[in-house]
Amino acid sequence: MAALTSSQSGNWATSSTWGGSTPADGDTFTIAQGHKVTVNSDQRAGTGFGNILVRGCLHFATNGKIRINGRITVQGNGSTDYSKTNGVSAQDFTEGGGSSGALLSATGSNIVLEFEGTNADQHGIWVENISYSSWKFIGDDSVTTTELSTIANPNDEYITVDSTTGFGIGDWVAIYNTDNARPEEQQDEGCWVHDVDASNNRIYTKKFVGPKAIVSSASGTSLVVDHANIFRVGYTIIFGTGSNRNVRTITAISDNTITLNVGISGTISSGTEVYETGLDKKHAVDRKVRVNAHVLTSAAAVNDATITISDATDILVGDYINIDVNNDVDTNWNYNSEFIVTAKSGNTLTLDTAIGNIRKVGSLVQRLNRSITIKGVDTDVRAYCLVEYDVDSGRAGTREIGLKDCRWWRMGGNTNDNYFRGAVFVAGYNSDYRNFSGNSREDYQSKYENCVVHDSNNKSNYTGMNTRHCQGFMWRNCISVNAGNHGYWQWSSHYDMQFMNNYCTRNAYANLDNGAMYNSPEYGYNYLTRSDDHAVLLHHMRNICNVHNNIILHSEQKPLYMYYQSGGTQFRRMHIDGFRSIPYVGMGGGHAHFVDSYIQNKYYKQIPGVYAGYTDSFGLVDTGNYFGNSGWDSRADYTRNPGFGMYSEYMDWNFEEGSHAVIEAANLVYQKSTSKTWGLVNLATGNAIALQSHVYVPANTAVTITGEFKGEDNTNYTRPYLIAKKLSNKYLGKHELNDSGTFSTSNDAAAKNSNIYGWLDQSQFTSTSQGAWEQKTMTISAQKYAYRLVAGYKVDGNDAEEIGYIKDLNVALSKAGKLRSRHFESRSETSTSKKRISGRI
Repeated sequence: MAALTSSQSGNWATSSTWGGSTPADGDTFTIAQGHKVTVNSDQRAGTGFGNILVRGCLHFATNGKIRINGRITVQGNGSTDYSKTNGVSAQDFTEGGGSSGALLSATGSNIVLEFEGTNADQHGIWVENISYSSWKFIGDDSVTTTELSTIANPNDEYITVDSTTGFGIGDWVAIYNTDNARPEEQQDEGCWVHDVDASNNRIYTKKFVGPKAIVSSASGTSLVVDHANIFRVGYTIIFGTGSNRNVRTITAISDNTITLNVGISGTISSGTEVYETGLDKKHAVDRKVRVNAHVLTSAAAVNDATITISDATDILVGDYINIDVNNDVDTNWNYNSEFIVTAKSGNTLTLDTAIGNIRKVGSLVQRLNRSITIKGVDTDVRAYCLVEYDVDSGRAGTREIGLKDCRWWRMGGNTNDNYFRGAVFVAGYNSDYRNFSGNSREDYQSKYENCVVHDSNNKSNYTGMNTRHCQGFMWRNCISVNAGNHGYWQWSSHYDMQFMNNYCTRNAYANLDNGAMYNSPEYGYNYLTRSDDHAVLLHHMRNICNVHNNIILHSEQKPLYMYYQSGGTQFRRMHIDGFRSIPYVGMGGGHAHFVDSYIQNKYYKQIPGVYAGYTDSFGLVDTGNYFGNSGWDSRADYTRNPGFGMYSEYMDWNFEEGSHAVIEAANLVYQKSTSKTWGLVNLATGNAIALQSHVYVPANTAVTITGEFKGEDNTNYTRPYLIAKKLSNKYLGKHELNDSGTFSTSNDAAAKNSNIYGWLDQSQFTSTSQGAWEQKTMTISAQKYAYRLVAGYKVDGNDAEEIGYIKDLNVALSKAGKLRSRHFESRSETSTSKKRISGRI
C-alpha cells in the first residue's frame, strides 16, 4: 500500500496523475490544490482504495465507479476571503489554481461509489466545516422529464410541454425551477395527470389535493353528482378523457346539480369522476416537468408477480422500484414495498418476488435507481455521508452542497456519533441563493433534488436523509423508503426551508420530523404514508408557515404531531386518512386550523352525516368508536385546561362548504352550515370541556349560563355536565386552606371574596336527555373581583361510542361591562337580554 499525491490533473487510473504510480488496492490518496482527478471507468478492484483527501477536485464522470475502504475527506483552503465578482471567487475550486478550494463533484450517469467498512471504521464521505469545501453530485435526470414550452399561469387546466412521451394518466408530476432561486419565491408545484393530449403536447392536470365527485347524470349544462357541496361556484372542473374530456367552470350549485358555463361534450357516463383542475402557481417557459410517480392501472393481488402501470418508459430491467401499499386492508406500516424488475413488456413489469399485500388501482410506482449511487457493499457496512456542522454565517456561502439524482443504498448506522449514523447528513449553514446584484458570495442553492435513500443499514435515528440547522435548503422530489426511525429528519432549527414533492414510507418513528421552522418555509405537495408512531412532526412554527397540499395516509399512530406552534397556525388542502390517533396539537402551542382539507379516518367508525368522500369503508381497526383516539394530555383535563388547550379547527371540513369541526383536547364537535346544533363525540378516556366559551366577568356581576343536550336513544353512556369555572389552578385553592370541599362552587364565601382562589360549578344532564333535548341553567353568583369565566360541556371519557348533540351556550351578565377584549368574549347584556355565545374565539 502506498500514499499517493497528485502531481497534475488527469484520470484516476493514469499513472502520470500520481507522479508515475498506478493506484492499487489499499493505497491512500491526496489530491493537491488546483488538481482535478477524474474517475471515468470501473475502479472497483479488490477490497477497495484507502482514504482520499480532496484538497483540489475529485470528479466522477459517466461510468465512473470506485470502491473505497476508507473515507473521502473534502478539505477546503479555509480562506477568509469571501468576496465574489460576477458569481466567481478565486477561492472556489479552479483547475490549476494553487490556492483554490476543494470540490467533490460528479456529473453524468451510471456513477457508483461503493464503501467497505465496519462500525469501528469511519468510512464514507466527510465534507469539512472549512470554507471553500463543496460537494456537488449532479446526476442526469433518472426519470422522465420535459420542459414547459409556454408560460403556465395560475388556474390553467393544462401545461404545454416539449414532449408528453413518458407521461401517463394518473402520474404524479412536479413542476419546478432548476436554476438558482431564492427560497422565498416558492416556485415548486405538484399535481396529477388527468389526461394527455400528445398531438398538442398538453398535459391536463388535477389538483394534488382537492375534491372528487361521481357523476350520476350529465346533460346540457347540468352535471348531477353524488356530492356537489365540495365544489364552489367559480371552480374549474375536469371530467372525461380523450374526445370526452370536458373542462368547465361552475356557475351555480343547487343540491347535487352543478350548472356549467358551457354545455357538456362527448359521452359522460354514470360513474365518471369529476375533479377540480387549475394550477396553483405561475411557471415560466423552460421550467422542468418531472414524473415523480407512475400508478398501477389495474389492481395487484397477493402473490401477483406482474404489474401494469400508466407508463413504463423510464423503468428498465434490473431497476429497483417502490410500489406504494395503498390498500385499506393492511393497516400496519412495516410492509415490503421494494421490488426488482426482471422483465418488461410495454407497460407491464415482471417482479423478482411476488407482492405480499394487495395494491389498488392508483398505487404509486416509483423508480429508485438514480444516475449516481452511493452504497455499502453489503448490509453490514456502516459508511455514512456527512457535511460537517458549521454555523459560521460569514463563510456559509463558500460551502456549496448540491445533491441531485443521487441514491443512498445500504448506508448509515455508524454508532460512534449521531452525525455518523446518517446515510446522508447535511449539517449547518451552507450556501443558499441570495445573489441579486451579481456580487454576492451566496449565489448557489444547496439542495437535495430527485434523491433516494432506502434500506439503510442498522436502522435507527439519523439513518435516513437529514439536515441540521440549515438556512434556505431545498428538499425536492426525493424518496425515502425503509430508512430507519426517520425517513427525513430536519434536526434543530431551520430557516426558509423548502420541502416539496417528496415521498416517504416505512419508517419506524416518523416519515418527516422537523425540529423548528422559521421565517418563510414551504412544505407542499408531499406524499407521506405507512409510518409508525407519527407520520409528520412539526415543531416551533413561530410564524405562519406555508404548509399545504400534503397527503398523509395509513399512519400507525398519529398522522400529524405539532408542538410549540404559534396560535393560528394554518394548514390548507391537506388530505389525511387512516390513523389510530387524531392530528395532535400539543398543550404547549397555539390553535391549529385546517382549511378546506380532507380529514377522515377509515380505521374507525364513520361519524354519521359526515361526507365520506374517498374512503371505501370504515372500521378497519375499530368498529365501535368514532374517528380515532385523541392522544390525550392530562394537562387538558377540565380542571387544568386554561382554555382552548389542544385546540384545532376544521373549516370547510372534507372540502364541504360550511362543514365545520372543532377538536378541544378529547372532544370533537361538528356541524353543517345550515345546522344550529353540534354533534359531539368524545375521543379519549380523559375529561375535557367541549364547545368552550370564555367570558370576562366584571366585579360584582352575576352570570347565568344555559346549555342544551340531546343524547342517543340508548343508555350506554354517562351524560355530560354543563360546567363553569373561574380560571385558576386545578386545585381551585382548596388545599391552601386544607379544606378539600369548600371551594367547589361559586357561592362559597371564601371563593367569592378571593382574588386568588377558584371555584367550579357543574350540573349533569339527566335521563330526560335520552332522545330529546334537555336544558340546564346555572347561575354564578356575583364575585368580589373580576375574573375569566370558562364554560362549556364536560364529557365523560366512556362516551366514544356515542353521538350526542349540544347547542351553543347562552350567557347573560347581570350588569353591563366596560371592558372589550379581542381575545375572549365580554358580554354587557343584562339577565333580561341574553345572547348566544359561540364555542369558538
